[in-house]
Amino acid sequence: MFISARERSILQLLLETDDFFTVKEIAQRLEVSERTVHRDLAGLEDVVNGYDLKLIKKAGVGVQFDGHPSKRDELKRYLYNLDITEYTQNERETLILCKLLESHEPIKLVGLANDLRVTVATISNDLNRVEEWLESMQLSLIRRRGYGVQVEGAEALKRHAISSLLATEYNDSDFFTLLKQSIQKKSKGDVMESASDQLLGLVDREKLHQVEAIVQEVNNNLPYMMADSAYIGLIVHLTLAVERIEQGEKIQMEGAYLTSLKETKEFHSAEAISKRMEDYFSIPIPEAEVGYITMHLRGAKLRSSSSYYLEESNYPITVKARQLIREVSDRIDVNLESNDSLFQGLVTHLGPATHRLNQKMSIHNPLLTKIKGDYPDLFNMISEAVEKVFTGITIPDEEVGFLVLHFGSALESSNKKNDLHILAVCSSGIGTSKMLATRLKQEFHEIDDVKSVSLFELEREDIHAFDLIVSTIPLPDIDKNYIEVSPFLSEKEAKGIRAALQKSTVTHRRIALKEKESGFESGHQAVDWFTRSAAYNETASSIMKHFALTEGQEKDIEELLEKECIRLEQGTSMTRAKAVTEALLKREEVGGVGIPGSSLALFHTRTHDIHKPTFSMIRLQKPVKRKAMDGEEIDIDTILLQLAPEDATTEQIEIMSFISTVIIETNETMTLFEEENEERILVFLAEKLRGFIIEKLSIKGEIY
Repeated sequence: MFISARERSILQLLLETDDFFTVKEIAQRLEVSERTVHRDLAGLEDVVNGYDLKLIKKAGVGVQFDGHPSKRDELKRYLYNLDITEYTQNERETLILCKLLESHEPIKLVGLANDLRVTVATISNDLNRVEEWLESMQLSLIRRRGYGVQVEGAEALKRHAISSLLATEYNDSDFFTLLKQSIQKKSKGDVMESASDQLLGLVDREKLHQVEAIVQEVNNNLPYMMADSAYIGLIVHLTLAVERIEQGEKIQMEGAYLTSLKETKEFHSAEAISKRMEDYFSIPIPEAEVGYITMHLRGAKLRSSSSYYLEESNYPITVKARQLIREVSDRIDVNLESNDSLFQGLVTHLGPATHRLNQKMSIHNPLLTKIKGDYPDLFNMISEAVEKVFTGITIPDEEVGFLVLHFGSALESSNKKNDLHILAVCSSGIGTSKMLATRLKQEFHEIDDVKSVSLFELEREDIHAFDLIVSTIPLPDIDKNYIEVSPFLSEKEAKGIRAALQKSTVTHRRIALKEKESGFESGHQAVDWFTRSAAYNETASSIMKHFALTEGQEKDIEELLEKECIRLEQGTSMTRAKAVTEALLKREEVGGVGIPGSSLALFHTRTHDIHKPTFSMIRLQKPVKRKAMDGEEIDIDTILLQLAPEDATTEQIEIMSFISTVIIETNETMTLFEEENEERILVFLAEKLRGFIIEKLSIKGEIY
């Protein structure tokens, strides 16, 4: 049965989701008239019926597939393996980009025209749009009569362009699946190669799977999980690196920036990856390449809620997150400043996001169109707020879209909840699962908590601790029933979840009756609770004991810091006060210490010379100029000093990180630290820490 390129595109578009697509939306996507779409849809009825599927058409609503998921998958496989006889314009442009980015020599237009079975004039027209796309990637297209066409630009930018092409074409869960299918797919002689095949051909399959094994091994040893999209981006980058190093291509990196990357913990992980790749592929990996691997690792973090800012100089991000929440709250006239979940989610996202933006690394948001459609006003408000808070950085719509998910989730959460706990799974634990969590809370008020995890994180979860698992991707290897849905939940999917929740609610109530007899589910849980309780309380007690607000007589900040470190050394909190002082000043060289919008400066470090976590303050006699975290110079009159051991425990880091967020929680709290006396600050801090520890040690909503 013959299927035209346009008909194939319509089918693939409808198979992407369970939602309705209007004819107007399809026409806009394919850049054709609505009349053409109506004609093509009528011609597709026989194809669809042949797979026991139906095209549901509702006036004013749109078009949607109806049928068993297995039949949809069968049709997807048929379209993927379909013999290609013609290409759409978008497919031609993708193929042209593939050929240009792969080639080290100029390509003749007539050669492209023959390969794609169109005229030279058509190719010339396609190249106009290709050139626009390349310019957005900071690459140039050289076009000269008698010479041909060729891409010109830095090696790093070419790799970035290839990664962007792959990210645009494939979502995270499909990428490796399609790779495996393309490996198994046999050549069919002179049949034209599909755009998907050509695109996947940009990366060597065997190399990619070996690189994946190397990265997975190192990933297991990282102190944090990587977002799936970034994980795949790193694997693609490394595979391209191997191929292009073998071809003599070299990547360049500015020396000062490379030196700064060497100071990070990710650089050591990058070195481990490079060493394994050198051994396996028998190629030399230059130091600049190690730098780029480090950039990928630093832009790939899925941070835990404790946000180890002391370890990663992440405090400026917490300041920006607070500023953004205040700005958005003012614009939408809803106070979100006390929403801890929103704050933690923003810090988790903004750390890697700002790093990607600063290094001009790509970000792909497959939900952007849907987000703009569902949250148009919120999108515009957050876009304006972001522009005001993040001065000097251009934030693309893709990143704004992810921020909308965080704020949308906070706004749509309801107080009318039961005690059901849901696990939401998607290929990336940041994007689609966050949207799914929002939709679940919006649709089902009986849900108390939705935990979003990525496919790679799933194996670390106790899946039996959740009342229901909802996933946007197939989960063939788990031993518990789950419901597979789209991120935005169709009406049919919502009904299925409703039935499962009703069943789970009955079961949950029975279990809850038993739990009233004991808050602990096992002896192991009880031991763990008491151990954590002791660790939290010991840390808080130490901080309270060593806290002091001193009046600094010296004019020199270096002298003030050393004097305070000597005081703490005498109190057995540290040894080698001078070495700790030097570490504090070295940390300041990395970035500003002033907290924007205040007269506070935060100095912090972690070294082996520090034995106990401490927090103290110094009031200056006169304000002094100091560089702030946003790069501006401000007048500071109060120093906040946070010190922690190099091998600090999780509980110690969580408490120290919590104190840092309390300082900038509201304008009122910043004023308190700027103006109040030692006793008032100590009592305020003690109350906050007590609440934090109580929350950390709660079991199923009850405190023991």
